[in-house]
Amino acid sequence: MHFIKTDITETINNLRSQLYKSLKAPIDAMWEQLYIGSSQHYLIEENETLGYCCINEEGSLTQIFLAKNHLTLMENVIQELISNGLINSASLSSNEPVAFNACLSHSKSLKKNTFCFQHVNNEVKVDSDLNIELVNTDNIPSVKLFLKEQVGMDDTFGYTENLVARKEIFMLKESESIVATSECRMSDSQPEIADLGIIVNRKFQGRGLATQIMKMQVNRILQSGRKPICSTTLDNIASRKAIEKSGFYCSNIIFDINFKDIV
Repeated sequence: MHFIKTDITETINNLRSQLYKSLKAPIDAMWEQLYIGSSQHYLIEENETLGYCCINEEGSLTQIFLAKNHLTLMENVIQELISNGLINSASLSSNEPVAFNACLSHSKSLKKNTFCFQHVNNEVKVDSDLNIELVNTDNIPSVKLFLKEQVGMDDTFGYTENLVARKEIFMLKESESIVATSECRMSDSQPEIADLGIIVNRKFQGRGLATQIMKMQVNRILQSGRKPICSTTLDNIASRKAIEKSGFYCSNIIFDINFKDIV
């Protein structure tokens, strides 16, 4: 069995399209773009192409797919990846049961990382008239500063610029201060899906703003003909409450799975 480094080619995209059709729930955009997208891609070969996998710089498996007629080899592929020293862990979702279960069979420990949510896809009642406005080019420096101060995100790679160009990032202001930002990312790989993300300034938290903004953006997405999804990390209890109050339910969880004993 051979693992051959490759760029994101037409072959990879065709295989990934097959994977997405097999998923039990939509894939989270942040995970797809930042974690999987930045991982090294490999074709899995044994006389023919069996599938592909993605491995990040820390040696963690972030995505794997085998064509349907090769699914019986999944546990062997995981074992080969471990034996060859290509991976020491995996960050996979319960959304991919065959790969997830194969990794579990080799795991020494695991912990929850990210909760992924789908919406019931009914418009929600909004008791708010908040003035949520699109971020424009002039706002980019202040939005980047907001992201760095509030969540430690140092956007030096054009993330905000891309969202502004696509008209997918909004903000709520009070005087000259940014109270919150909200992303509505229209998925390119999942045309029926839009990802929601909200960050509330720490000075304004505890007022129910996240829930109000989330509800408004849910309705915006539904009216556009798409289905909203979102995610939050294990430790963000307030975010999870706002998400659930807005009509979302947890559809899958991303776990960190370790293949070596933690010393």
